[in-house]
Amino acid sequence: MKKFLQKLKLFGKDMLIIIGYFLLMSVLTYIIAIKSDNLTPLMQTIIYSILSIYLLIIFRKELKSALKDFKKNHSGYLLRGFEIYFLSYLVMIFVQMILFKLIGSLPTNEELNREAIRNNVFHSALQMCIFAPFQEELLFRQNFRNLFKNKIAFSIFTGIIFGAMHLIAATSLIELPYILTYSIMGIGLGYMYFDSDNIYTSMCLHSFNNTFALIVTVIEAFKWKG
Repeated sequence: MKKFLQKLKLFGKDMLIIIGYFLLMSVLTYIIAIKSDNLTPLMQTIIYSILSIYLLIIFRKELKSALKDFKKNHSGYLLRGFEIYFLSYLVMIFVQMILFKLIGSLPTNEELNREAIRNNVFHSALQMCIFAPFQEELLFRQNFRNLFKNKIAFSIFTGIIFGAMHLIAATSLIELPYILTYSIMGIGLGYMYFDSDNIYTSMCLHSFNNTFALIVTVIEAFKWKG
């Protein structure tokens, strides 16, 4: 009972960090919206910068400790991380192809990302390749690390939360099955983080994944213009 209450207390603390993050995002967006009718890419970058500082303050000790370890062991961590990433990526693409055939459209989150890239590559690159990996790995992986001792349980739990958060922008319940594609990659990122016990491993691979997606989208945009 005592252990359960301790876990419950930890979970409550972890959820408060997430709530604080989204509350801060909402407040900043509201303040900017009062002064401007349009949330420009620059304004979005400013918001993400402030949110990154918020997380940096909260996890500063963990990040500092992990950085020392990562400098010494990054080669082994990343090599193992890439193995897990490619397996996760292949499964994710396979599932996404099946879902796309059944549903007939991509999730709203994916469409919004592609539109943002076409409109402003520079700010999209900052948000996708730097801010997103940093913030999401801290929120959905580092934040819940002390709750679990089992690698599989941790990976599945954080993967599902990661997947669900990427469907916030969904405009229809028909998009719900796409939680599988996001969760698969989330599970892979969780597994590689737990495996190395270093958040920089999953941050780097998360950034690699988003950078690859960015490059593909840019190439497609140029082909479309041509």
